Amino acid sequence: MSLFPVTYSLLSKQAVGLHIQHHYEVGSIVKIQYFLRGMNDTYEVETDVDKYIFRIYRADRRSLSDIEFEMELLRFLGANGISVSEPIPGKDGAYLRGFDVMEGIRYGVLFQYAEGHERPILAAADSYRFGESIGHMHKAADHFESRHAREQLDMEFLIDRPLSIIRPYMEHRLTDYNYLGELATQLKKRISEFEVKGLDWGVCHGDLHGNTNAAFAEDGKLTHYDFDLCGYGWRAYDIAEFRLAREIHSGHDPEEVEGLWGAFLRGYGSVRSLSENDLAAVPFFVAIRQLWLFGLCFQDSEFVGIADFDEGFIDSKMQHFKSLDYV
Repeated sequence: MSLFPVTYSLLSKQAVGLHIQHHYEVGSIVKIQYFLRGMNDTYEVETDVDKYIFRIYRADRRSLSDIEFEMELLRFLGANGISVSEPIPGKDGAYLRGFDVMEGIRYGVLFQYAEGHERPILAAADSYRFGESIGHMHKAADHFESRHAREQLDMEFLIDRPLSIIRPYMEHRLTDYNYLGELATQLKKRISEFEVKGLDWGVCHGDLHGNTNAAFAEDGKLTHYDFDLCGYGWRAYDIAEFRLAREIHSGHDPEEVEGLWGAFLRGYGSVRSLSENDLAAVPFFVAIRQLWLFGLCFQDSEFVGIADFDEGFIDSKMQHFKSLDYV
């Protein structure tokens, strides 16, 4: 009797704990718990020596080359003074370990635990500090090179693919879907115009919303983690996610948004400059990020269920896209 195909498997935390105990020099495991299901599975590990994060990448989302690129980037940033959660090698020196599961090979990586606390950036001082840290990150990453291939954060990734994912869920709303298609065409056109004048391109974190993915420590240290969406892309896109998150979490208070955004740019600019052309492109990348997130929600509905992505969800997204007056 053949086994029924599966799309996603969840590894036993007890088995993961035994795996870590056997393959890593981390002391004796005191506690392990399944922490988060997102683009990958994250386990929080506590030993009698320290705390760690163990991440298991999804087989359908990340290739071996993708993950190797991310590991090289993290080690490079750490070696160049950027505070990131770095991968920890096993007893044999390997950073990745494969798990042969029903849907294919899933790779696991043990990471340093980022000391501090996640908190939404709602104060100008935190916004400045966050921007400053991203400036340092981008500046260091300008010199990064990898022998591993990594998908680019280009128009195919940010617009074309999301539209193809969205289409089956909007067959009954083709007028709205066609509106998205027309919007996508205009966004591509505008980004092409900015590109002619020159847009900064380089390694991006890919998820700099400033709500999670960074830990603020009491001693002032800020540590970045979760580089799962990293890759080569436009730096204006990388910082656009921070702008979008401020618009969402400020309750759309323009004064608060501009205050936090201005503090972020001052922090970033104290380390690394962005051209006026790059800054002018940010609002368009904010719209592109929203389109990408729209597609991601439907893509992940296979894992989390479609219940939350109903007509009301589509309505809210369409209302946002139709409110854009600068495209």
